[in-house]
Amino acid sequence: MHFFYGQLAWQPNAATTQEGVAQMMAALATYPWKEGGALPLIVQNGDGALAIQQAGEAGRSLSRPLHQNGLTIAADVRLDNRAELLTALGMHPAQGATLSDPELLLHAYRRWGIECPQHLLGDFAFALWDESQQRLLCARDFVGTRPFYYQQRPGQGFVCASDLRALLAHPDVPQRLNLAYVKAELLTGMGQFQHPAHTYYAGVEKLPPAHALTVDRSGLRTWAYWQPGRTPERRYANEADYVDEVRQLLHEAVACRVAEAAHGVGAHLSGGLDSSSMAVIAHRILQAEGRSVTGFSWAPPFSIVAPNDTPDKDDERPLVEDVAAAAGLPLRYTILTPEHALAFARRDHTRQPTTTLQLELSTSQDAAGLGIRTLLSGWGGDELLVFNGRGYFADLLRRGRWLTLQQEFVARGELHGSAVWKQWIASGLFPLLPTGLMRRLRPDDFPPPSGLPAILRPDFAAALADIEPLVRPELRERPGVRRMQIALLENGHLPYRMESWASHGATLGLTYAFPLLDQRIVEFALSIPDSLYFQKGWKRYLYRAAMDGILPDEVRWHKVKEDPAMAEQSRQVQKIAAPALRDELRARATNPFVDVEKLIAAEEAVAGKVDAALSGGDRRAMRRALLARRAATGGGWLAYVDPAVDLW
Repeated sequence: MHFFYGQLAWQPNAATTQEGVAQMMAALATYPWKEGGALPLIVQNGDGALAIQQAGEAGRSLSRPLHQNGLTIAADVRLDNRAELLTALGMHPAQGATLSDPELLLHAYRRWGIECPQHLLGDFAFALWDESQQRLLCARDFVGTRPFYYQQRPGQGFVCASDLRALLAHPDVPQRLNLAYVKAELLTGMGQFQHPAHTYYAGVEKLPPAHALTVDRSGLRTWAYWQPGRTPERRYANEADYVDEVRQLLHEAVACRVAEAAHGVGAHLSGGLDSSSMAVIAHRILQAEGRSVTGFSWAPPFSIVAPNDTPDKDDERPLVEDVAAAAGLPLRYTILTPEHALAFARRDHTRQPTTTLQLELSTSQDAAGLGIRTLLSGWGGDELLVFNGRGYFADLLRRGRWLTLQQEFVARGELHGSAVWKQWIASGLFPLLPTGLMRRLRPDDFPPPSGLPAILRPDFAAALADIEPLVRPELRERPGVRRMQIALLENGHLPYRMESWASHGATLGLTYAFPLLDQRIVEFALSIPDSLYFQKGWKRYLYRAAMDGILPDEVRWHKVKEDPAMAEQSRQVQKIAAPALRDELRARATNPFVDVEKLIAAEEAVAGKVDAALSGGDRRAMRRALLARRAATGGGWLAYVDPAVDLW
């Protein structure tokens, strides 16, 4: 992974521009990366200067930002279609073999100009200055694997970075909370707001996935160079043809991501379909080179949780061990400590995206300690290729395919013991009904807005009162598999997790890779018949079929994925850490956002109910308890926001 930071200033003071970028670099001085040159690269333009700095993994080939024939580029890029690009550019493979990915990207720009991003396949974010056009082109890969943050001051300049903390360190970037964003998170009580473009800071934006932008004297323009709804359909005569293509695509996607992994490679291993398959496929590829993949489970060792008990029937650890044993790959479990709970709680997630890191903090530290620098994840499978088929039944009902619908409900009922008539209502009819009616029929699934939390300080609550919050997208089930997949792809939670893990992984020298979010796989997933996602009573049917010979049958055809041991370890650690967490909060009693004593009292009031629900195993009770805690303590994260930010 490479970092880059840049400033385009429309004034002639190059020294000031250089100093701004140097401060961005200094903000990440503790990261285990080496600088790409002692000073930022300065390019004088017509009325000002462009300054770019780049850093990358120690021991990996790295050059300073490239400056060739009036073009300058800083990039975090891995191109997976080099052969196709060389052919399109009329270049001999031998010539292409000497080019780095950024150099090849420059050739693509010379050929296609600002349309070059749509010809690229891989993970990338870059900033490219064209001196002849006096224009900066920036782009981010189609699913947002690589972060890209920016701030524009019309007529004055543009600042961008691949790490949010670096951008906020620039002296020209104001640190003022985006109250519309904050209020959207606080009102719903549904956890972090994960927007594809906005951040917690006013004027600081993310370049959305599959988007590019240009900046010149006339201003800034953004556009989407790829749209999921335009993927053409695939229709094959035989199911085996789909299975064969899945297996081929998976091999290609994993191979691309481990090809440059000069150091150790790790992979998440959950006992489920997506992460387990990534680990096994990567292990097989590397075995041919005499190397191996280390598997990392978020579940604890058997000795940590209920060591004298037999595993729960839903315990994932026997499945994890089946996968590891069948593939012959080393396996490590996750051991949480109270310090992990403290480290997670004290993170300022306005500056460091923090979603899903509760367990990954420990896993990533373990992996980095073993010398692993590339960590594969199955993230993104559930939304696309390993999708559960939501929307399929309602679409069958809407199109009058009632016999097929009845057959699938009967098959699912035999597998899971669910009544057919209830499935007709819940999975067939309900997705067709208006949201207003569903709120009345299923109030637990549509918790009403809880209002601003009572723990907020009065002046901060008053500042929020007249703010119109950003709108959260609606993700309730609606008819049509592809409709649901596109909604999930565009929601913002996919890039937000990748931004979170990229930000955290950088502190350890780790690069995360997501093969199931490879563009070829995503386009395949959006193009196949809906029936391949749910068939013969089985959700994720096509992927299960494709895993024959890759995953053990007990994993391929496992009905329900639960992680009781993982949840129990987390619950126990949180309980032990609770006194120290309260001390952490009291140390921040002077923060301008939250009344810390009210927050502690609210947490203590609901702690018993939440603990009982989590240990009881009743899903509905868990959901109600967690919603109650969010309503009572929502906004507690504000206590950890840097108090130096401008509030309003």
